[in-house]
Amino acid sequence: MIKEIQAKKVLTFHPDAFPTHWDLNPYRGCTIGCKYCFAQYSHKYLGLDDFFKDILVKTNVSERLEKELSQKKWSCAQIKIGGTTDLYQHLEKKYELLPKIYAVIKRHKNPVFIQTKSTLILRDFEILKELSEITSVDIATSITTFDESIRKIIEPGASPTIERLEMLAIFKGISRSTTLGFMPIIPLISDTDENLETVFRLAKAYGIDNVVTSILFLRGDVKTKFLSLIKLHFPDLYSDFAKLYATSTADAAYAQQISVKIKKLREKYQVFGVYKPVETNVRTVQLSLF
Repeated sequence: MIKEIQAKKVLTFHPDAFPTHWDLNPYRGCTIGCKYCFAQYSHKYLGLDDFFKDILVKTNVSERLEKELSQKKWSCAQIKIGGTTDLYQHLEKKYELLPKIYAVIKRHKNPVFIQTKSTLILRDFEILKELSEITSVDIATSITTFDESIRKIIEPGASPTIERLEMLAIFKGISRSTTLGFMPIIPLISDTDENLETVFRLAKAYGIDNVVTSILFLRGDVKTKFLSLIKLHFPDLYSDFAKLYATSTADAAYAQQISVKIKKLREKYQVFGVYKPVETNVRTVQLSLF
């Protein structure tokens, strides 16, 4: 189900930076379909069932953004576009909401952080190049595995992993920074020595500014659904995987082993970058999604 809506609010504040305090999501629900997505639970509050198929399209997002950025109390804080759902999911080909959003951002010279798993962002390269000349534009993507057969199971609607890295490289020198999230690291699946090594080797080769990592976190229904996926597609791993996730987080000893491996790879490839948000005054008033 695809439903067009008129949003009442489009900027959302949260006290902890992820990596910014303000989010803008043109869509609710996401056709990228990452099976580990933490945001799946949020659809329950909207009375919707399927996060990957029941999509709300905020057709008036640019108009609402214009009004919210025009408020005298707005602090020109950095905005993350695509914090809960991917801004360049497949529906963006039809609705083309992003060029209109960027036009508003450009008028207000507001810094942005853009995160996507889709190379559709390259459609707007020239727009983002112009935007970067008047304000801070940070580009990020996240990856899990270079094994495309596994990627198609875990992230069926995302662009191929290597293409995402190539996309970041294209924005190198245009954006203020490029950030690669090796996240989530999926135990027993994307944590092989070969996959770990490839992430840091290519991050160095492509000149990516920052690499951030995190291990898979599972809670509630997402955990149930992901365990079912493991049982279906990776039955030989199911027992060990379930033991690692007795709780929402991976076993502490496992997490420590991964931490040690990543530290060694950072040292080997001299990849130490840590993302630094644009410094602006943070307003502590929370706006609703609608």
